[in-house]
Amino acid sequence: MRSKVVMGKWGLIPVMWILGVMLLAAAAPVAASPEQQGTIHVVQAGEHLTMIANRYATTPQAIASANNLVNMNLLYVGQRLTIPGGGSSPTQGNTYYVVNRGDTLTAIAARYGTTTQALVDANGLASANLIYVGQRLVIPGGGSSAPAPSTPSSTTGYYTVQVGDTVSSIAVRHGVTAWAIVNANHLANPNFIYVGQRLVIPGGSSPAPAPAPQPSGSNKRIVIDLSEQHMYVYQDGGLLWSWVTSTGMPGAATIPGHFQVLNKVPNAYAYTWGLQMPYWLGIYWAGSLQNGIHALPIMADGRILWDGYLGQPVSYGCVILSTENAQTLYNWAEIGTPVDIQY
Repeated sequence: MRSKVVMGKWGLIPVMWILGVMLLAAAAPVAASPEQQGTIHVVQAGEHLTMIANRYATTPQAIASANNLVNMNLLYVGQRLTIPGGGSSPTQGNTYYVVNRGDTLTAIAARYGTTTQALVDANGLASANLIYVGQRLVIPGGGSSAPAPSTPSSTTGYYTVQVGDTVSSIAVRHGVTAWAIVNANHLANPNFIYVGQRLVIPGGSSPAPAPAPQPSGSNKRIVIDLSEQHMYVYQDGGLLWSWVTSTGMPGAATIPGHFQVLNKVPNAYAYTWGLQMPYWLGIYWAGSLQNGIHALPIMADGRILWDGYLGQPVSYGCVILSTENAQTLYNWAEIGTPVDIQY
């Protein structure tokens, strides 16, 4: 069949060719408006879905649905997320803080003039006691950071930390508050001071006599033998309990060394693996994650991970106990209890 032709400005143009161009133009998709496409957010280190949702005044579920996320706990740095509904830009009033070694949420809140609960809510934290180095926190309301250290006044004194000292005991001896010492020395974590450290004592009185040594009945110690996959718990120099345990698998081995109980959380949550970790006792940092002692972890579907494998190195680096033994240890151990991990 021969196409009809028409005379145009450039000569003869086949009618069929014109019809083809018109059909292609009609079929071309119309670009969606920015409002239809939504805002695009690129995931940064330390971010999770709840934090991102709070920044854009939406919900984690809405972002998960818009991006077809199967698991809301699994994000990766550089991932591009669509914020549904043309979500507004992050609130300009917010400040961001990257967690450093030794930080606690309470100390960060004090530095920025906000509350611990406000930080928990703004960042969707499962526990105020479990943050990690490198984590990026939203500081709601654009709180300003603490002022630079002031020059000590004429009434300011200095104190060198001794064995067994705590910020609280030093404060009592000098007639000041623990928080006055924390703020004067910009301590990120009041629980972390060291022998020989020189502290500013703001406006303090002469120190009271050092307290008498505590009786030996308060002596506690936890020993974990990696070669035996066993834990020994001592008090007053005598063996109190002996339990089977599981430590880190090859490639994620539990680190030997001398540590102490850093924090206690009744039921910690591991965002990295989506696990509940009952009766958590934090003992040391491994990069941006904290390793600790806890009960057999619970998966999202309620199943017990590593059930039946106690006595074998199967964990991601933590020290695992049965639920009953972990609860007993949690109730007995104190912040600062020594933990020795050895072969």
